[in-house]
This record gives sequence, C-alpha cells and structure tokens, in this order.
Amino acid sequence: MTQPPHGPGHQPWDPRQYPQAAPVEHGFPAMRGVDQHTTRVERPRVVVVAFGLWLLASLAWPLGSIVRIGVEEGTFEGFGPIMSLFVSGCLFFAGLWGAISFFGGSYYARIALCGGSLVVGVLALAAALVAARDGLDEPLSWVVIVARLVLPAVAAVVSFLPGTRHWFAGNLG
Repeated sequence: MTQPPHGPGHQPWDPRQYPQAAPVEHGFPAMRGVDQHTTRVERPRVVVVAFGLWLLASLAWPLGSIVRIGVEEGTFEGFGPIMSLFVSGCLFFAGLWGAISFFGGSYYARIALCGGSLVVGVLALAAALVAARDGLDEPLSWVVIVARLVLPAVAAVVSFLPGTRHWFAGNLG
C-alpha cells in the first residue's frame, strides 16, 4: 500500500536540478524580474507643508510655556511652572512622533494628530477662557494662546487637502 509518490528511483527535490542564482552584486541578492519594476510614489508638497505645520504646532507648547512663564511669572521656580514645562514637553514629543509618522505616510498618525489636537485644543480654549476671565493683559501670552489654537487647526485642514489621499492610502496598517 505504501509506495513512493513518483515511482522508484525518482527524487522530485534534487537540489542539483535547480537553476543557479545570479551572482551577487554590491552585497544584494539577485532580484526577480517582477521586483525590478516598481513604481515610486512621490510625496505631495501639501504633505510636506502639513508636516511643517504639525512641527510648529508641537513646538508651540514647550516654547510657549517658556515664554508665558518668563513673561507672567519671571521665574521657573515652584511646582506649577515645572509641571507646565513637563506637560508641554510631553505634548511636544507626542506631536513630534506623530508628525514624523505622518510624514512617512501613516494614515493612523494623521487621524491621531487631528484627534489629539482636537482634545488638546479644547483644553487650550478652556485655559484661554480662564485667562480672559482672570484679566490676562500680557500681549505675548495672548500670541502664544492664539498660536496654540490656530496652528493645529490649520495643520489638520492642510492634512486633508486634496492630493494627500493617495499618499496615505497605501499605509493603512
């Protein structure tokens, strides 16, 4: 009942019968014909502009905290200013990581940046309303507040302009 699948004396996987690979050039193995015909997708200019806006939006937090603390309090002593710098530094690194992933074409980074900036923008708007209620009269502090509100909104709009869809469509995973 048991017999070889291809008859006696036949070896279907004899390595001597396989064709030899092409010689290795520059340390890379030879490519198949289908691998040599790839298309290159160019990064749209609007993605580069949005990337720059996301970087500016993330830089607005630590630099803005340094400016506001310097203008309003004049010193970086105490728990409040140190925690403000820590939180704004965390927001900077999260925004930087998202912007770099966005620049690489990550669809989910684009969504996360927009969603995160929406949440942080609502908190920044609440802080702006409290500052207005308390009578903040420093013009440089208001520039920081407006920059923190406007830059992420503009970056989010630019991130979804026409021409960006094909850049992010290839990287959904």
